[in-house]
Amino acid sequence: MKRKTMLLKRLSTRSSHRDKRTIGLIGINRGVGVTYTGMLLAYYFGREKGIKTAYLECNNHMDFARLQEAYEWSNEDDTSFSLDKVTYYKQVAKDRIPEILSDDYDCCILDFGNDYKDSIDEFIRCGSKIIIGDSAIWNQSRMESFIKVMENIKGSKHWIHMIPNAKYGLVKKMAHETDRCFLRLPYESDPRSLSKETDKLFHSLFG
Repeated sequence: MKRKTMLLKRLSTRSSHRDKRTIGLIGINRGVGVTYTGMLLAYYFGREKGIKTAYLECNNHMDFARLQEAYEWSNEDDTSFSLDKVTYYKQVAKDRIPEILSDDYDCCILDFGNDYKDSIDEFIRCGSKIIIGDSAIWNQSRMESFIKVMENIKGSKHWIHMIPNAKYGLVKKMAHETDRCFLRLPYESDPRSLSKETDKLFHSLFG
């Protein structure tokens, strides 16, 4: 009986690890809304879906420090802060990523900022990969250049491309010209509260 219990426990642990969701976020340039997108996703999984979620700042932009100062949190320390089922990890070094991913989170969101050259290996390891673009017409060529650089990576054609607060005509145009999945991410004045449109978008992508 004891061996059977240990085996069942081991199988359960493997199943839990296999079902863990990892989402990587990369922006084509600074200020496109990577952290904004990550906050919306963290709220969706942690609050709306009730899933234990880790949101990792895998860049040196220091946005999480400012985020920590802007809101009140249930728990805070030198490296992280949390509210409800979401824990935000500040300035996560590459060698610490596996440690956090191996913890008992059901969803891990990795924010690589716009540093895709140094972070591409970690980004590719993520189960879901999201590229954040800019709605400004003078930055659309950056997205096209990014897609061209990444086109030789296996599976890159199926990556998700989002443009926050973009016009529907723009995402249709980009999807047609690049043969990639482009989606409009609605504007939310408060990332701690999702509109029906954003909730519907995330549900269609992640169920």
